[in-house]
Amino acid sequence: MNRILLMVAAFALMMISCKSEYDKLVRSELSTGVIHEDLYFGLKLGQTQKKFYEICWELNKNQKISQGPYNQMVKYIMSPGEIPNDTSKVEMLFYGDFDEDKIMRGMNHKFSYLNWAPWNEDAHADQLALKLQDYYMQQYGGNEFITIDLGISDEYQSYVKVDGNRQILIYPQNKKDVVVKISDNRYRIGKDAEENES
Repeated sequence: MNRILLMVAAFALMMISCKSEYDKLVRSELSTGVIHEDLYFGLKLGQTQKKFYEICWELNKNQKISQGPYNQMVKYIMSPGEIPNDTSKVEMLFYGDFDEDKIMRGMNHKFSYLNWAPWNEDAHADQLALKLQDYYMQQYGGNEFITIDLGISDEYQSYVKVDGNRQILIYPQNKKDVVVKISDNRYRIGKDAEENES
């Protein structure tokens, strides 16, 4: 019994330590004052919802993107090689995360291989999550991804990268889909503090 309690206590301390290391990283990066707003396709953190729609309208008109499922997300098909060391096509669904003033404070994504099948383990989400880290490192450089447990999934690892105000969180949602959330920590941290006070 004592041994089980010790194991539970050690695990709890490990989780607290992991979370506090993440918190320290976020606060340390915010304190640098470095601001990253560029995303892709001319989209940026801090843009209005109207601007987001205008840019997506132009991209759609030029056949670079299309409407995603149920018109709830934008769909972009990544060419083979666009993700480093990957020769498969990947579907990227994305949509801005807007605050009450319709300002984009982040971007939500869902990635999956077009050739996904339950028996095709090379196209499973846990493999794609690892390759997406390489993709974002190539796009943005900066700090490496770290593995973190944010209580999102018991089955899969979560990875986070923080540079200045910009945070990129990657985790497999299931065997097929990888969720990527890009957040502006200036807004996210302030909002979390407000919610904790109320």
